[in-house]
Amino acid sequence: MKRSLRQLVWFSLIGFLLVKLPGAEPLVLPVWPGVPPEETSDLGSEHDTTTESSEKVAGQRVIRLTDVHQPTLTVYSPEASVDTGASVLICPGGGHQILAMDLEGTEVAQWLNRIGVTGILLKYRVPARHKDPLWKSAVQDAQRSMRLVRAHAAQWRLDPDRMGILGFSAGGQTAVISALSHQKVAYEPLDAVDDLSARP
Repeated sequence: MKRSLRQLVWFSLIGFLLVKLPGAEPLVLPVWPGVPPEETSDLGSEHDTTTESSEKVAGQRVIRLTDVHQPTLTVYSPEASVDTGASVLICPGGGHQILAMDLEGTEVAQWLNRIGVTGILLKYRVPARHKDPLWKSAVQDAQRSMRLVRAHAAQWRLDPDRMGILGFSAGGQTAVISALSHQKVAYEPLDAVDDLSARP
């Protein structure tokens, strides 16, 4: 099977399986159809570095995820009665070393849902793959994610003109750089998804 046909079949299957149901369990999909660009790290399994002695936030344990080599998007949909069609890509912080997945991720998505916005949590690659710049792989993941959300906008009942991006700390840096450089693709285009805009 030719590569372009394989990619078309892959995206068709993903699209069919991931039709957004308001208020349903979150959808999870890979950001890249295969190995992410310039990915050579052999990190082993991703894991939470939080221990019993780790600092808590407001008395709560915080997930600190690291060794992420397969980025994903998790789509949290609001109830149909409040759904505005708007969406926000969420980039957790963690100094490009870990991701604060709940404090700066799932909790933010839940808040967005309460105001009728679809929260889309990006689990981007950490620790940083590049020393200069640290944010390169994260921005690659964020740009691809914006395009991927736009590609699924009709299936997920999202307005492609009401897509935002936000982040915290290193995730904030990722969000800003991704937004400001949306016209400059941070990786070699792979498929039809990369023909779409990465502009928030």
